[in-house]
Amino acid sequence: MKDRYAREVINGFPYPVAAMFVRLRTDECLDPGPNRLRYLLSTGEAITRFLGVVNLCQARDFAESTGHVPPHALRADFRLRFERIAWGTWLHLARESLRWLLTEPQEMVLIPEMGRFFFDPPPADSRAVKALGELLTLRNGLSHDKIKVMHAHEFQDLCGRAQEHLETVLEALEFLLDYELTFISEIDVEKRRRHEPVFRHRLMKLIGNSGDFEGDRNKQTFPLDSHAVILSHRESGRHLNLDPLLVYEAKAGKAPDIFFYNGMKNPDQAEYAACKHGGNFRGGDSERAANLAEELSILLQMFGDTTAAPSALV
Repeated sequence: MKDRYAREVINGFPYPVAAMFVRLRTDECLDPGPNRLRYLLSTGEAITRFLGVVNLCQARDFAESTGHVPPHALRADFRLRFERIAWGTWLHLARESLRWLLTEPQEMVLIPEMGRFFFDPPPADSRAVKALGELLTLRNGLSHDKIKVMHAHEFQDLCGRAQEHLETVLEALEFLLDYELTFISEIDVEKRRRHEPVFRHRLMKLIGNSGDFEGDRNKQTFPLDSHAVILSHRESGRHLNLDPLLVYEAKAGKAPDIFFYNGMKNPDQAEYAACKHGGNFRGGDSERAANLAEELSILLQMFGDTTAAPSALV
């Protein structure tokens, strides 16, 4: 992968991916060894989580808007998988959510580039998705005890293989540069006589590796969802609410950060893990506890209940 593109990933990719990838450029991770191997694999996992979040949220919005029941491949063991979420589960949910959406009219897919990334052509997995699977296999073959006794030549080999797979994935994700991840904190309404209302959004841009998120203000004729992380296409305006699987939290964690959903025993006590420096927090400790629990319950009912139609949730 060319250095120029690596800098574009660091500065222009969604924060959950860029914040992990940039660690590979730090001094302690440049040479083959346990640190570099750790962050090569962690970047692959962060990418998989992000894609899983996006595709499951696309499937949720489609089910809510059409009333269609998700297929068995997506619903099977969903509650168990979702409550004990892991790297392999995110990959499964990302693939099966998209596989379902691609059987529907193309306009129902909010992130159409995902089709080319995952399949070549459907139902065959693409080279990039196979590379993600290889990274997962590498990670599953390691343990703390095994890493402690590994020799330099073994780290050299594993880091080389992981680097090759990660570059394959990142190069196939170039389309993410066309999307912007934002957090909408407030929306004000301006309404003058004889004019349509204008909605002024106060937002933070969750782009690049820095946790010092750039602020912005955006006026438009329709409101986006507030207090939510939104993925939107820079030109067309297509947008997707990623709540409650990717959230901004300023108080419940160790520091303000973006947090991934990370499993739960019940919707009231879901676990969230930071993308960078925020540590972990439990959903019940957030100011948005009730809303997070409601949205997680909807996902469980929509994908975990094989009898109830999604339209009952709308």
